Amino acid sequence: MKSILKYLIVTIILAFGFEFLSKELTLHSFHNLIENILFALIIVLIIVFLKNTRIKLLVTKGLLLLFSLSTLLESLYFYLFDTFFNTSAVFVILESNSAETKEFLISKMEAIPIIFAIIFLAITILMFTKLNFKNEVNHVINLTKVKAGFLIVGILVVLKVSALIIYNLPYLLLRTPSRYYEDTEKFKAYGKENPIGNFNNVEVDSSSNKKIYVIVIGESTNRTHFEIYNSYYRNTTPLLREIEDELFVFEDVISPHTYTIGALTKALTLGNYENPELLNKGSIIQLFNQTGFDTYWLSNQRPVGVMDTKVTKIAMGSKYFRFFNTKHTNEKTPLDIDLVNALKEVVKEDGDRKVIFLHMLGTHMDYKRRYPKSFEYFNDTPKTAFKSKKAFSVINSYDNSIKYNDFLVRAIIETVRNENVEGYVLYFSDHGQEVYNDKAFFGHTLDEQVTKNMYQIPYVLWLTEDYKKNNYLNFDVTKKYMTDDLIHSIADISHISSKEIDSTRSIFNKNYKERKRIIQDSIEYDILFKKQKSQ
Repeated sequence: MKSILKYLIVTIILAFGFEFLSKELTLHSFHNLIENILFALIIVLIIVFLKNTRIKLLVTKGLLLLFSLSTLLESLYFYLFDTFFNTSAVFVILESNSAETKEFLISKMEAIPIIFAIIFLAITILMFTKLNFKNEVNHVINLTKVKAGFLIVGILVVLKVSALIIYNLPYLLLRTPSRYYEDTEKFKAYGKENPIGNFNNVEVDSSSNKKIYVIVIGESTNRTHFEIYNSYYRNTTPLLREIEDELFVFEDVISPHTYTIGALTKALTLGNYENPELLNKGSIIQLFNQTGFDTYWLSNQRPVGVMDTKVTKIAMGSKYFRFFNTKHTNEKTPLDIDLVNALKEVVKEDGDRKVIFLHMLGTHMDYKRRYPKSFEYFNDTPKTAFKSKKAFSVINSYDNSIKYNDFLVRAIIETVRNENVEGYVLYFSDHGQEVYNDKAFFGHTLDEQVTKNMYQIPYVLWLTEDYKKNNYLNFDVTKKYMTDDLIHSIADISHISSKEIDSTRSIFNKNYKERKRIIQDSIEYDILFKKQKSQ
């Protein structure tokens, strides 16, 4: 048993040592360390219950391998994201497709984690081969099964009550998928079986004007890198800048989450921070369907096969939907220009009332794959406090993807302009992205160890001349806003009302009321980042 204990201790020290040397430790680091120690004790105690030597050998080897691999993955995840594996991470993995996963892994390839993984695995294999398991399992600690059982129950109670259980990777991997599929089942209410939802007292503008409304959903776009916000030194949005007098550029809009699932399921439904249970009570697509609009969903995001994502289930409530990325399983995904070309076809189709959702890949990593070679504008040394070739390369690629995004949004606007209709184009991003702005990191963590750039998003509205002629507008682009209220804003600007739609939650309404912007279940966004700025 001494060798088994030694094996577990070496594994824990290796992992914690790597975390200590490579990253700044947080309270989460020590919580995870305690959880690993308690998990190791449970493994030792489980062996007490086994009599048959052969079964003991198999179970012991299996548990030790599980412990080693879990510890390795936790350490690598901590290195890459400055946080520990959590429920949200499992949700994102379940929502991801193979191409996206491959791109992400390639973009994160660095020497340090690769070297650590090789060393860790080498030591694990060496210990595993040198350990005399047959002798060890027959000399377990001198405890009765009753005492061992009480200890296991006691440790599990401590893990649960102290919430340390959330740091246990096997537990997360077993628990989260079942919850995910339960939630996904609830979203079946948004599919073809229920196209109009359960909205009450629905009314819509009855004018005979031809209407085309376009909602463009960006991806992973950092507002700070949008030069049109006058906060960036590079000319990343020249085409939007050309028509800035036609645009309403909202200055202080954030996403409720730093990952797509959480952000868009709230943005597209009645669910919000105060009423999360309303996620399953109605979507903006169902509301449009009920008013007689032709609804379109054109996406460059790939649906996840038979286990459709929550966003996909909401999207499939549309009368017409198309996913351009369904057949691409490698890292080379289609460019978002496909959405613009499809839009040009849709606006020409029969129908006097259309609402078209365009779900872009946007500026999602791997950034350099989000734009064609002709958009490699930025190759110089960018301005950043983090001086490394990696940082320079990532920032340049990201800014190039922003510039391509600018080209696409302008092309979408011009497509609608050419139709001479009453319409609008609303562009926003699902969430933001840290790109070596406030920390030596690029990407987004899952509502932990976050920066404001992961929440801050661009939010831009363009209106056709016919729309402006026929509608009185009275809103303030400086107001604070969070997109978990987006359904109210889209309904409002589309002249749709119902019992469930609240005009005080619409940023486009004169009656709009600012509210506390709560993130991570209980943290007020404006206070959190005001404190961080002062520090």
